[in-house]
Amino acid sequence: MLAIIARYQFSSAADADRFCRHALDLVEPSRAEPGCHLYAFARDIGDGRVVWICEEWASQQALDAHLRSPHVKAFLADVADIEIVAADTRQYEVSSVGPVVMPED
Repeated sequence: MLAIIARYQFSSAADADRFCRHALDLVEPSRAEPGCHLYAFARDIGDGRVVWICEEWASQQALDAHLRSPHVKAFLADVADIEIVAADTRQYEVSSVGPVVMPED
């Protein structure tokens, strides 16, 4: 399984708002794709100019198919004029998944 964590910072909260409005059209079809386990966007509660993206995919092939999909291409065209001032996108290979357990004191 692959996990994607991305952090995008925009020049203004208004730009982040616009990015998120366009992302609404992307979420449902992406979640319906084969191999998609998780697909979510979130605003940073400490900085309104920051948007986080979290994804889990069954395989590289599923992720590649997603990135080639018409809805991703449409989204990228819709947000192409929004300036991203900082971006950090990371892909992880996940060998196992389990719950987070709080340590006992």
